[in-house]
Amino acid sequence: MTGLPEPTGLHEPVAAILRDEVLAAVLPGLDVQPTANLFESGADSLALIRLVNRANRVFEVEVDAAAFFQQPTSDVLTRLVVDQLQGGTGPGAAQ
Repeated sequence: MTGLPEPTGLHEPVAAILRDEVLAAVLPGLDVQPTANLFESGADSLALIRLVNRANRVFEVEVDAAAFFQQPTSDVLTRLVVDQLQGGTGPGAAQ
């Protein structure tokens, strides 16, 4: 995915919250690596939409699901959330 923001100081805390509160709630029992494709790990498109919606609620941001679907990994979702938290208008910005 081109234009994806590079990790910042917020990356690790956001990744931990996504893992512990968002992924665990939407995909319980699914233990995936940050760069693992969530489709290939057993998630379906409805689960990915629920992940984005929950992340948007937890972090009070508006990540665009289409941007996440281009490369559906928890690392990408983390970067998109961090970009939104920092006021970004990158590929994860809601249209």
